[in-house]
Amino acid sequence: MSSTRPKWWSEDPAVRAKLPMAGSTSLRGLQSMFICPRILMGADALKGFKRQAGNLDPSKRAMIITDKGVASMARRVVEMLKSANFETMVWDQVAPEPPLENVKAGAQAALEFNPGLLVAVGGGSVIDASKAIWILYESPETDIRQAQNRYPLGLRKKARLAAVPTTAGTGSEATNISVVTDNNQKMFIIHNEIVPDLAVLDPALTIGLPPKLTLYTGLDVLSHATGAFISHWSNEYLDALALKAISIIFRYLPRAVEDGHDYEARTKMLLAANMGGLAFSNSSPGLDHAMGHSFGKIFKVHHGASVSLFLPYTMQYVSRVSDKYLELARSLGIEAESDKVCLQRLVDKYLELMKSLGAPTTIPELGITGEELESRMDELCNLAYADNGAVLSTRPVSPGNFRRLFNCAYTGQKADF
Repeated sequence: MSSTRPKWWSEDPAVRAKLPMAGSTSLRGLQSMFICPRILMGADALKGFKRQAGNLDPSKRAMIITDKGVASMARRVVEMLKSANFETMVWDQVAPEPPLENVKAGAQAALEFNPGLLVAVGGGSVIDASKAIWILYESPETDIRQAQNRYPLGLRKKARLAAVPTTAGTGSEATNISVVTDNNQKMFIIHNEIVPDLAVLDPALTIGLPPKLTLYTGLDVLSHATGAFISHWSNEYLDALALKAISIIFRYLPRAVEDGHDYEARTKMLLAANMGGLAFSNSSPGLDHAMGHSFGKIFKVHHGASVSLFLPYTMQYVSRVSDKYLELARSLGIEAESDKVCLQRLVDKYLELMKSLGAPTTIPELGITGEELESRMDELCNLAYADNGAVLSTRPVSPGNFRRLFNCAYTGQKADF
């Protein structure tokens, strides 16, 4: 972790010490909320968006934010908006894991065009970038490193945000989170005002996604839903969504990976991604995300592959202080004579799914040697420790704990400490 970049609010030691307590049952029982966007879903979702767009922006000026990889999808949205008499512009410069500089460039483009509607068309990076662009478009002087729910952002004075996902992965179209990269560190902007006004879930936009990308985005969904359910920040509303998402993934992800044109499987996975996004947005992602963010950034591994790789080990780690895995196991039809056996069978079920689809379950499967891992271990652990997923963890974690977890993921041994 670089010492030269400005600090984020979540890196304040006092905040790190106090924030986990805010997820306690007693405090959340006093007051909590469930946040979500308006959702259009199904085969005619994009057509429905045409009818809704004018209500979101009477001025009919829309900026489509996307990347060059999904240009054909973005063109469909542009044509739809033009048929509704919108003036449009396309900004297709979103970078993977968008750096702050990329976000600022997008905000400048928005300031020059002055849209009343921002439309994110793409995967998680595009939608995350769009949320951050929205903040700086509405309030250019805002330091997004300090954006937190205690202080209003004042959004929706100039524009609304619609999100059109083209992958079934991050669920960012449903969340109050934007993940951006600040000098090699993935950081979270968390604010309820950045939840999109409208999420458009049209499965046709995900048809034909390559098998590996389908697999890794689907495993990202599994990590979201599992982490949210096991978290002490959870509640009954999101538990129902998380468990349903997990059930859908075990049934339909293999089909979606096998056949990119399986419309039913694509539909189900898009809904699962949205449910997973709703779940972790109202709870928190698991430690697998803290580890996956740092590991993926350093070793250039796809986000979904990274977080799912660490999921079995972090489930074991958290089980020392929470028995919610027992409820998760029951929901998947797992029975056992003891809690210990139940946990092992649950972890085995996750590992079997991942192995059957060709996903890595240990670090060496990615071609990374023990020497390479150890040479970056301090940096890995420090980046993971600075991640918001570590701040919100159900079980407290230290850089030393992360070292042990990374070593477990290398050897494949249980995280039984």
